[in-house]
Amino acid sequence: MKRVLMLDVDGVLVHSHNGGSWAADIERDLGIDPDRLSAEFFATHWPDVILGRKHLHAALDDCLPELSETLTAQEFIDYWFSRDSMIDEAVLADARALKGEGFAIYLATNQEHQRARYLMEAMGLAADVDGIIYSAAIGEKKPRPGFFAAAERVSGFTGEQCVFIDDQLGNIEAARAFGWHPLHWTGRQDLISLVNTAAQQGW
Repeated sequence: MKRVLMLDVDGVLVHSHNGGSWAADIERDLGIDPDRLSAEFFATHWPDVILGRKHLHAALDDCLPELSETLTAQEFIDYWFSRDSMIDEAVLADARALKGEGFAIYLATNQEHQRARYLMEAMGLAADVDGIIYSAAIGEKKPRPGFFAAAERVSGFTGEQCVFIDDQLGNIEAARAFGWHPLHWTGRQDLISLVNTAAQQGW
């Protein structure tokens, strides 16, 4: 049976450059209070942005004047994306190896449109995966069942064929309830060993 590896992005394949939050130094670098950013942008606009109901630029244009007198939306985006773009090369190498063994590889992630393009194009992940399934494009996000249903439609694979890697236990539990084979990523085991061990145990 051909299988597909549905691979989460943030916290699994991609990390911030400082090992923590990409916004850890935003007050020092851009003069933006992180608590106000959380309240004015993430709490207010992000739920619509992540589901594709509002464009990232439009959301930032609405709230940035309250956070900075000079910063543009694109400057903010450039800062964010550049600091949240460290690829775990070991995970990527293992994904390539699994693809060589016959797995299809899809990124399965909660993202808005612009960062999804950044991941695939600027960071070059399109060269190593068969596609990306992301929340803004399908109008559903993990851990909602609609995300997993859309991922099956987009990829052409059914639940029995889907091996899902994610670092969030809520997403793991939701994938299992939907009939996928979820594997919790902790970073303590390499990707190939995690997949092979699960296969040997009958998933």
